[in-house]
Amino acid sequence: MSSLPVHSAPAAKPPIRAWRIVGGAFLHFVVPAYLVTVAVVTLFNAPAGASAGDLLRLAIGYSGWFLAGYAALALAGTIGMAAIEPALAIGRHRRRARDPGFASAESRLRVTRALAAARSLPGGELLRVIDSIGTQRWDHDDSRFQTLSEDLYQVVRAMTAANATASTKSRSDIIDLATGSLRRIDDALGELVADRSRLDHGDARAVARYVENRYGSSDFAGS
Repeated sequence: MSSLPVHSAPAAKPPIRAWRIVGGAFLHFVVPAYLVTVAVVTLFNAPAGASAGDLLRLAIGYSGWFLAGYAALALAGTIGMAAIEPALAIGRHRRRARDPGFASAESRLRVTRALAAARSLPGGELLRVIDSIGTQRWDHDDSRFQTLSEDLYQVVRAMTAANATASTKSRSDIIDLATGSLRRIDDALGELVADRSRLDHGDARAVARYVENRYGSSDFAGS
């Protein structure tokens, strides 16, 4: 059996926590903040005619105070952000829940990311199934399609992770599993699309009957 090449897709990463961003910002700016702060304080407090050695001694003395104060400020900011982050997350969740288009946008994004990751997997039949999933008419406003997009995303995430760590011998089994799973999703998607088409067709007929019953052909006849 010929070995399949290793392909890996980036797994979906959780968002970076806000307290990590705050802590990282303090670390990132510590050097420029130190240079600017110590230089300004040293020059402001230096006596007239101070030599370079005097300025250096003053700067070294202020360095300890700066580092202690900066570390305390960084610690307070990081801990404070970690404390309020759950409340911020709840607020974001509530805003998203009030947004009628959020679930649809998330579903559309899941499909886009899943198909992009799935195309990193080898296998001609698998790619044909992926293309079929991508070309079908997704109705992301429909909760059934949103559920299917979540299933698609989870399948691709699991299969790409398994393919990345599989041995050469077991990689073909992973691709077979991925192909079979995505084929079932493609079949389910086809059924949803057909059902959506039937509903749309029925709505069109209902509207046509309404217009015909309400107005009739003679209502618009010329006098």
